[in-house]
Amino acid sequence: MKRAVVIIGIVLIAAAYVFGFWPQYQKAQRAEKQLEAVTSELASARAQVRLCRLQQDLLEMVRETNQKNYGLASTLSSKFFNSVGDELPRQTDPKVTTALQSILQQRDPVTAALAKGDPSVMGLLQPMEKTMFQAVDESLGTTGNTAGSSDPGGM
Repeated sequence: MKRAVVIIGIVLIAAAYVFGFWPQYQKAQRAEKQLEAVTSELASARAQVRLCRLQQDLLEMVRETNQKNYGLASTLSSKFFNSVGDELPRQTDPKVTTALQSILQQRDPVTAALAKGDPSVMGLLQPMEKTMFQAVDESLGTTGNTAGSSDPGGM
């Protein structure tokens, strides 16, 4: 009889443990999945913010170039192209990576034109601007809305 009581006691303790453990385990699993989703969304949002900052830096460089402040534009150019180079390995979207690579290829011609104070540099900056708008649109999932609806070079 003692043995049956001990076995029943052990079974009851095990059942209490399982009934207490299982809901907590399920809750922890749901919380972990939510954390993964939020972490992924945060990484995506950070990438979008970095691209928007690059776009802002490019627009600032274009503005200074339009105002014929070639010295300041050259400084902004260095900052912009360095930032593009830093962003390239962080990007996971192949379309954005391709866009940033094409922008980075313009570094030497843009730098040389700004150093000379050559107004024709705008001919190099406008396609870069369009490419950057497309990259940002791609990142935001709004391809075609921004690049086609405004005149980014008409600042």
